[in-house]
Amino acid sequence: MKKFINWVKSPSSDFALFIIFLVLLNIVSYNTFLRFDLTKPKSYSLSNASRQLVRTLEEPLSIRVFFDSSLPSPYSSTAQYVEDLLEEYSGAAGRNFNVYYMDPSKERDSSLARDYGLRQIQIQEIKNNEVGFKQAYMGLVISYGDKIELMDGITSPEGFEYKLTSKISKMINTVDSLAGLRDGKKISMTLYMSSSLSGLGISGIKELEDYARSAYEGVNRQNSGKIAFEVVHPSADEAESLYERYGLQTIQYVNNAGERELAVLGIVLELDDKFTVLPVHIQNSIFGYAVSGIDTIADSVNESLQALVSKPRQIGYITGHNELDLTNEQQSANFDRLVSEMYEFVELDLTSEEIPSGMTSIVINGSQLDFSEEELYKIDQFIMKGGNALFFIDSFLEDGTAGYYQTAQYVPNELNIDRLLNKYGVKRNYDIVMDKNCVVNNQTQYGRLNMYWVPSLQKEQLAKNNPITSNLGYVYMLQCGSLDVEDARSNKNLDVTVLAESSDESWTQTENIVLNPMMITPPADGLQSYNLAVMLEGEFDSAFEGAPASDDGSQPADGEFQTTSHLASSRLPGKIFVAGTSYITTYQVIDENGQMPVAMFIMNVIDYMNGNEELCTMRTKGLSLNTFNRNVNGPLAVIFKYFNEFGLVVIVAAAGFIVWRKRAAHKKQIARIYNPNDTRTITKQDR
Repeated sequence: MKKFINWVKSPSSDFALFIIFLVLLNIVSYNTFLRFDLTKPKSYSLSNASRQLVRTLEEPLSIRVFFDSSLPSPYSSTAQYVEDLLEEYSGAAGRNFNVYYMDPSKERDSSLARDYGLRQIQIQEIKNNEVGFKQAYMGLVISYGDKIELMDGITSPEGFEYKLTSKISKMINTVDSLAGLRDGKKISMTLYMSSSLSGLGISGIKELEDYARSAYEGVNRQNSGKIAFEVVHPSADEAESLYERYGLQTIQYVNNAGERELAVLGIVLELDDKFTVLPVHIQNSIFGYAVSGIDTIADSVNESLQALVSKPRQIGYITGHNELDLTNEQQSANFDRLVSEMYEFVELDLTSEEIPSGMTSIVINGSQLDFSEEELYKIDQFIMKGGNALFFIDSFLEDGTAGYYQTAQYVPNELNIDRLLNKYGVKRNYDIVMDKNCVVNNQTQYGRLNMYWVPSLQKEQLAKNNPITSNLGYVYMLQCGSLDVEDARSNKNLDVTVLAESSDESWTQTENIVLNPMMITPPADGLQSYNLAVMLEGEFDSAFEGAPASDDGSQPADGEFQTTSHLASSRLPGKIFVAGTSYITTYQVIDENGQMPVAMFIMNVIDYMNGNEELCTMRTKGLSLNTFNRNVNGPLAVIFKYFNEFGLVVIVAAAGFIVWRKRAAHKKQIARIYNPNDTRTITKQDR
């Protein structure tokens, strides 16, 4: 033992101990998962939204990975990326997240993959200097409770995390979200009903409490007792404050003493600082005053629960004004497919329908006809209640009267929807923005054709600090009108973000619109940048002084009363997105798989408007988006290419050579100063 200790202490053991240290270090490293992600969009790291999702799983979730073990490049890199990211999911999750790696080369696992419905995909393989093809499994099977989802054909790492997290999120229903309420926290369901209403002869008012309590009991049983019900009879003084707080309907009437009093009615679901008001209110008909929505309270509660405890799923799609058709392949069918991955469009005809209480966003896409006063009011009051609205409005429309061989004519798309937009601070200019930095179409017959009406927006034309555009490399806009937001900027209650603007080499056409590249000549001067897409966030003022039909400003006469539910300003902050074109939602710039930057831009807007900001950065993690400016010419692009391939190696080698020469010179300088007579140094004269 003494000899061994002496050997360890002696220099002769250094090499052996170093080898032992390396072996132990490798063992520790093999069992320790640690990576550093230096990419700007954090392409190889798990997003906070994904971490939070798997960390709060209430039911076991399992993922079975079916990747062939002998995949050629680049598919092998994709398999490694999937494995690494699933390791991060597992590290962020608890015991309810499990990953199983299957071996499709075994008949048992291959049969299991077929039973689940996974498909083999054909990939190219180079083997023994020959190009061949092979069939391989590259997919996942996700199980949560009784639900099973597939992710098939994973041939690229781009968008993998977004797709997986979206799949998992879809499988988690409202019950899981309710089960996450801790420390006895419950959702409050409160019926606010002034006692004086029962004596006003309103049909259904006396039965309202029983209906509300019955609906509560049924819904509460279905949701693990997570709802608390209360009936409040506010005084006349409290009615005004409830109107200010929630926007509840107020009723002004004359009592038996001839005095005017104020009553209030409404049902509110509330959780923390979020609330929603059920569509229960008093309305007048040929049969007199009655409580509307009393028979559908249970359905309204379920819809509102979805909005309170989980991410919103349904988005209203306004129809009736020649909007783009979601089922038409030549219009917005691809847009509908993209949205359906995470949400659901619900078509709304506001002439006969109300905007559901649980809905948080609506889309107005390509309207060509005016709205009725009632429709405008419904949209306005939806925004006043904290709703979010997306406007895709064209500045010009094709006339359609030109013959087959005639040049298309365009007319201004003047709509009364501008009444709302102007009040909120956005002015549509009736023009089409042209940009020298645009999409170029190279044709054999005509050569280079500049599509000036399709601006190619680079990073510097996109909002850098907004999650919608922060990771996008470029975006195409199409036949877009300019937007003026100076009025919105002057409103201290609003935050204004210009998401997309044209380059400073842009101009506009306001008349005699021609969309033919051979007939357009850019002007010599007057070029500038124009706003193409904007986002407004905050509290808005209503475009109406009162409800069109009921709020006429008159006072109730004896024996009558007057209802008021008009909101003059926002009760909750909302968001308004405006783009000067609807063409960006069509098949021309949106591909079916949603891989084009325009598709990502629009889906990011949808997510942002619905409270899913984390998904914006998650979707745009793909490395293909980290590209240089698309306007870089050919020779400069080649220089960048070779610099990326060999530049770093050359720089490191050059730096190493410089350091080596400086060290040698430094040693010689020290020798000359402190030991100039050292004969062991061989000089040039001695050679």
